Amino acid sequence: MAASVDPVRDELVRELRQFRKGSGEPTAARLGGLFYLTEALGDGIPARAFDELAVYRRDLGADPTSAIGAFFYLSGWGIGLDSVDQRRSRYRDEFFTDVSTAWRRSQRGISQLVSLIRDRDEQARPWAFVSVFQSGSRFQPVLDFNLRYESWTPPLVFVDGSPVEVNFHLHPHPTVADMYTHRMVLPESPLNINVSFGERMAVLRVAWSMPVWPVWSVLSWTADPLIMTHLRTFRERAVEVSLQWWGRSRPDPEVGLVTDGAIWADRAEPGRMNLPDGWTLSGPAGRGV
Repeated sequence: MAASVDPVRDELVRELRQFRKGSGEPTAARLGGLFYLTEALGDGIPARAFDELAVYRRDLGADPTSAIGAFFYLSGWGIGLDSVDQRRSRYRDEFFTDVSTAWRRSQRGISQLVSLIRDRDEQARPWAFVSVFQSGSRFQPVLDFNLRYESWTPPLVFVDGSPVEVNFHLHPHPTVADMYTHRMVLPESPLNINVSFGERMAVLRVAWSMPVWPVWSVLSWTADPLIMTHLRTFRERAVEVSLQWWGRSRPDPEVGLVTDGAIWADRAEPGRMNLPDGWTLSGPAGRGV
């Protein structure tokens, strides 16, 4: 199996190692040139990033014999000294260990810190948009996946518990540099109208196993005002979107559910939407309707 690839994580590891090499007591100035750390921890502001590192040291690295504590010790936090080698020697003498012990512990500490720091970065991660449209007794999902250079596996998609065949291939994003995208338009599926209040009429589940947790965004259009959209996320990097009936009585199979003529299908050009009888558009987009 190919190794998981996450370039942002690799850069964070490299920069924490660079930070550890600094001379003397660490300050915000040591973060100069460490772009990924500064962005992830301080939104581009070194002083803010340094304050966040100080919080990690206070909460997780106060014990120098722990992995994270060894990293901060070798970085000079509270120790100073001119080089990491001097700090390794002092660690050996202070804690009666082999000279390589501090290094091994701090390497594990870097790995643990990177996991914490990487997980908080909301921008440099995959994005998935789940759109669900309802009109009448049918609904249709549209899925958009966006990523940069992370390794990936195809998403797993299920509609009402049944797997959907996925032909997943990426294209350069049309507007965002260094990003790739894939749009998946699923077939229309029938809604279950034999439901009571709060019961699910349809369920879409998408699992996308990426090296870092994706950001999930959901857009829903339900023509019937008694249908509500409910979103749940799961630890296994999955999301579930369900359409629920919120009428006090069951849907009437004779009357049916509200339809919008599937106007969302042509939503890119509002002036050409197939509007139901009596519907109009106001403003420039509605001219000629």
